[in-house]
Amino acid sequence: MGRRLLWLTILFVMFAEIAIFLPSAAAFRSQWLQDRVQAARLVVIGVEIAEDMMVSEDVAKQMLETAGIKAVRINRDGISEIVLPAPLEPGDNSLVDLRNPSIGQALVDTCDSLLLRQPKYLRVIDQLPGNEGGFLEVMVLEADLAHELFAFSVRTFWMSLIISVLAGAFIYAVLLYVLVRPMRNLSNAMTRFRQSPEDPTLIAIPSNRRDEIGAAEEDLALLQTEVQQALGQKARLAALGEAVAKINHDMRNILTSAQLVSDRLADSDDPSTRKMGERLVRSIDRGVALSRTTLEYGRSPDPEPIPQTLSLFLALEDAWLDACMGPTCKVKWQNQVERNVDVKVDPDHLYRILVNLLRNASQAMQGAGELIAEVTTTNGAIELQITDTGPGIPQKIQDELFTPFSGSSRKEGSGLGLAIARELARANQGDLVLKLTSKKGTVFGVKLVAV
Repeated sequence: MGRRLLWLTILFVMFAEIAIFLPSAAAFRSQWLQDRVQAARLVVIGVEIAEDMMVSEDVAKQMLETAGIKAVRINRDGISEIVLPAPLEPGDNSLVDLRNPSIGQALVDTCDSLLLRQPKYLRVIDQLPGNEGGFLEVMVLEADLAHELFAFSVRTFWMSLIISVLAGAFIYAVLLYVLVRPMRNLSNAMTRFRQSPEDPTLIAIPSNRRDEIGAAEEDLALLQTEVQQALGQKARLAALGEAVAKINHDMRNILTSAQLVSDRLADSDDPSTRKMGERLVRSIDRGVALSRTTLEYGRSPDPEPIPQTLSLFLALEDAWLDACMGPTCKVKWQNQVERNVDVKVDPDHLYRILVNLLRNASQAMQGAGELIAEVTTTNGAIELQITDTGPGIPQKIQDELFTPFSGSSRKEGSGLGLAIARELARANQGDLVLKLTSKKGTVFGVKLVAV
């Protein structure tokens, strides 16, 4: 990249020099003609001063040759006078009027002089000093002008080449330090990190630059840190999944034994025992199903949902009985959902979502407080709102509330519950969102498909 940048810089400078070459050559041509006219004025003055003296043709010719002039003619008040005649070789002549210069015509004439298609004379006309209506006409050979223009072009070429090389080297050195080296360092840092993303020593160290490259360095360092954290979580998940897989067989045996006992309880003649046994059977069935799919987030994906039409009121009551169990739970439960509100969702998924939300709310209120469930309907969709009177969710937790292993404010929490609940809700074409949280309580919204 560095060599390419150097050559591009030299090329661009050369293009700039080429673009200004023709105007520069035209200015050189105009100045050369002005010099010839000025020399002619001096020769005329010299001849007029020596008018009383006999100036020989040899002297006049020598003066003309020294100035590069073939002939000089003066026009005063409409009277034309050849001051210094000189023998002219046959050839065409072209008029150049310096009194009314034209930039476009000057560029065209410069090209003609450079190409010199055929030898010709230039009749150069300029204002005669001290005489408003008079003019001075000088005859010069265009070949002399072409020779000087060619020499000027050669000098300009070598000067442009030297300037291009020096400017290119300078710009290259500046860009190499300002852009190329930092970008190369970024590229090398990404390459090294790609080869060993788990190595914490390979995280890029920003250079504290206050420009786009500095921002890129900071973003790269942040990205590498997040990738390493994700890889660490992935490794922990893999280890956890392996451990769960090892105990999966034993857990299923334990649950099978418990299921046999619960079946006996469900067949009891005592209504209370039978009702408790039926609930125990359902709970154990769910445990067996979860154990079969490894009970672990990220190890095995949850099975595809099988939507069914369910009563949201009954689903809430069923989930509440399992979420608030035991004598320590004294939460005041208010299920304000109408009994005729039905939703289309996977029963097991809805149960897991509701149990997670209700249990979290009960634990946040430390087993005491008020918990309200109510619904709102918008555009054919139902949103279930779970409102508690707990202390609210800390600000530092809110941004990562639904991020696995990050969204828990309890020491014993894994940070997986809400992440799993949201994933299940979205799998059923719904969603789980945090609506509001403050010191007076928290509101979660569960969006579900209405029937």
